[in-house]
Amino acid sequence: MFIECDDLQSWLEPLKTYQKNSILALENGRNLQEIAEAWLSARGPESTVPFGGTGVNDFSEQFIAEFKKFVCGDPKYQDYRDSLSLESPVAKGLFISTISAGIGATLGFAAALLAPAVACMLCLVGKLGTEAWCQIE
Repeated sequence: MFIECDDLQSWLEPLKTYQKNSILALENGRNLQEIAEAWLSARGPESTVPFGGTGVNDFSEQFIAEFKKFVCGDPKYQDYRDSLSLESPVAKGLFISTISAGIGATLGFAAALLAPAVACMLCLVGKLGTEAWCQIE
């Protein structure tokens, strides 16, 4: 999966205004993964046990793990990845919504709430390169 990122703003364009403004407000010296984690902890449920977590504030770890599976080729997300490969070129909004839907279905969480975190993570992967990011433990 090839992903490009010139800047975060380009990945935020497809989002709703309130989401975009909230992400920009969260920047404040944070890196892209920290912004995604801040979004998820600010907007996430107080108890993440029903979503595969073990308690409070660990939802972002579950999200990052599933995002990595999606981007790095886990078979359970193959149908979603296949739908992205049918588009040429793939619009950023389609990338965000497809990945949010796939991960949201797995975690039992609304795709709309995951979209800003997905946009940040896609930008991060785009800056590092997919293969390099997938090698990070």
